[in-house]
Amino acid sequence: MEIEKELNEILKILNMHGKGYIVGGYVRDKLLGVKPKDCDFCTDIDYEKLLHIFKKYNPKEIGKTFGIVQINYKGKAYEIAKLRRDSDFTKERNKLQIEFVNDIYEDLKRRDFTVNAIAFNGEKLIYESELSKEDIKNKVIRFVGEGRERIKEDPLRLLRGIRIATEKSMEIDKETEKFMFLERDSLKNISMERVQEEIFKIFKSENIYFGMKKLVELKTLQGIFPKLQRDIEKNQNLEKISNISGSIKLSLIFLFSKENLEELKKLKIEKRLKIEIENSIKTYDEVEKLDTKYSIRKFLNIYGANVLKNILEVKRLRKVESIFNEIIENSDPIELKDLKVNGKDLMDIGISSGPKIKELLLLLMEIILKEPNINRKELLIEKAKEML
Repeated sequence: MEIEKELNEILKILNMHGKGYIVGGYVRDKLLGVKPKDCDFCTDIDYEKLLHIFKKYNPKEIGKTFGIVQINYKGKAYEIAKLRRDSDFTKERNKLQIEFVNDIYEDLKRRDFTVNAIAFNGEKLIYESELSKEDIKNKVIRFVGEGRERIKEDPLRLLRGIRIATEKSMEIDKETEKFMFLERDSLKNISMERVQEEIFKIFKSENIYFGMKKLVELKTLQGIFPKLQRDIEKNQNLEKISNISGSIKLSLIFLFSKENLEELKKLKIEKRLKIEIENSIKTYDEVEKLDTKYSIRKFLNIYGANVLKNILEVKRLRKVESIFNEIIENSDPIELKDLKVNGKDLMDIGISSGPKIKELLLLLMEIILKEPNINRKELLIEKAKEML
C-alpha cells in the first residue's frame, strides 16, 4: 500500500525504536480507493519514550490515560496511541480500565468493525482476521467479534456503522443490522453532541437516502427522536431527500415538521440557526399560499429571506420562486432598515414619543410593502403627517 512520504517517515521513526503501525480509517479508505481525511498511528512504545522520540515535533499529552500523544509533523497533527486491549465501560461509555499490550492483533480485536481492524507497518498489511480482508474486498460493514458486545462497549458504534456505510457506499452485514436493531435504545445513554455528529455526517453524504433509510428501517431514531421516527414511517417519502444531500440545515427542514418540532430542540446547534430552521419548518406549508408580490414581501418582512430560500430549496415552487427572484432583483424594500425615513426624520416633524415613532415606522413599512415605489423620503414624511 502506497502512503504519503510524511507518513512513511513517521512509521520509520516508530519502527526504529519499537513497532509502529497506521491503523483504522486511513487504511480502510486507502484500500477502498477513497482519499483518507486523517491518519492515526499506534505503537508498542511507552508513553514517556514517545514524548522523547518526537521531542522535535511539539509532542502534546492529549490522553495519557489512553497512551495518546499528538505530534506536529511538517505542519500536520497526528495522533500516536499505545497498543491496548479491550477495556471495561460504564453505561455512559466512559472507560473503566485500560490495559496496554505489545501485540497488534490484540489491539485490532478491540476495534469496532472488521474494515477498521487492519494495520499497516510500512511494509505489509495486517488483518485482524480473514473477515477483515473479505469485508474490505466486498465493501461490507460487520462488527468485530460479537456485535452486541461491541455496541455495549460504545453504543455510538451503531450510528457510526451506518454512517461509514453511507459515506463509503458499503453494505451492512445482516447479522450486524440485527444487533443494531436489538440495541437501538442504547443510544439514549450517549450525549446529543456525539449522536448528532454522526447523523450530520450522514446528511452531508451524497448517499444520504441510503443512510436515512437504514436509520429508519433499524428504528435507530426511536430512542432519540421517537416522534420523528414515527412520522417518517407513516408519512415521509425519503427518496426526495437525495435532492438536498450535503446540507445539514435543509435535511433538518425536510425531515422535521410542526408535529415533531419540539424534538428539534434537543439538537445542540447555534441559536440563530435553530430559530431559522424552526421558522422554516413552521411556515413550510404556508409558503405554498403566497401568490402575490405583497404576500411574499410581507413574509420576507416577518421571517427574512433565508427562511424562504430554505423552503424553496427543499420543495420547488416555481411561481413563488419567480416572484421572490423578481423582488430581490428589484431590491424591493422588505425591512425597516430599507425605509427612506428613520426615527430622526420623524422627530424632525415634531414626534418625540419613542413608542409613537416605532408605531409610525411600522405603519409606513406596511405601506411600502404594498407600494414599494413610494419609498421616497418626502412621500413618506407626508404619509407620516397624514397619519398624525
